[in-house]
Amino acid sequence: MRRPEASLVGRLERPWTEQALKTAVGEIVAASGFDRFAMMTIPSTDEAGAELRPLLSNWEDEFRIGFERQGLHRFSPVVRALVGGSLPFVWDAEFVYGFDPDDPDGSPPQGRFLAAHGCLSGAYCPVHGISGFTGVLAVSGRGPAIAEADADGLQLLAFAAFGVLAACRYEENRRNNPLTGRERDCLKLAMLGKTSSEIGTILKLSEHTISQYLTSATRKLDASNRTHAVALAAQLGYLS
Repeated sequence: MRRPEASLVGRLERPWTEQALKTAVGEIVAASGFDRFAMMTIPSTDEAGAELRPLLSNWEDEFRIGFERQGLHRFSPVVRALVGGSLPFVWDAEFVYGFDPDDPDGSPPQGRFLAAHGCLSGAYCPVHGISGFTGVLAVSGRGPAIAEADADGLQLLAFAAFGVLAACRYEENRRNNPLTGRERDCLKLAMLGKTSSEIGTILKLSEHTISQYLTSATRKLDASNRTHAVALAAQLGYLS
């Protein structure tokens, strides 16, 4: 496999746009032997309800909807591996999702779904805190599982792609920040590990009021919990 991260830099012209990034990553992934890709956020923990959320992908609507309906965005073995690791997670439908090519009807629904859409193998390449994102580049295709060296190349592509995505979104997000000043203040302090009580003391507000601000911010960001809200706000440039 050629160096995919170098290919990405060579394909993009300034000013960078998300559409150009989507096209470039799709072409590089296809040249690497995969049909689909998605850049997704990684939850901050693997607690119940944690899920992967697409940011940019070439998934068709049918596949995206099915991916969520089958619970693959919350598939705990994958989520735990991505939350707890920094190396590429290479998978095949038989080993990870239980698909049996000799008995497809008797296979688990997740495995049947992936196989039906030509996703027999792939890789998840996590990016922890690079360029403001904690995310993963997920690729899948019909071929056999890839070698570790090829997965390392995709990992470098993930770093480059998330860096470009962060640059594309940063200024726009700052201009369209949905959070109020107080909500930003509370999230910034929560990012430093402060409790609602401690934030209240610093801002000279009641703990109840602080909790209301944090709940409101969590809802605006469509986050699963306070920790997730802090991570999303930081990734999107809302706390700058």
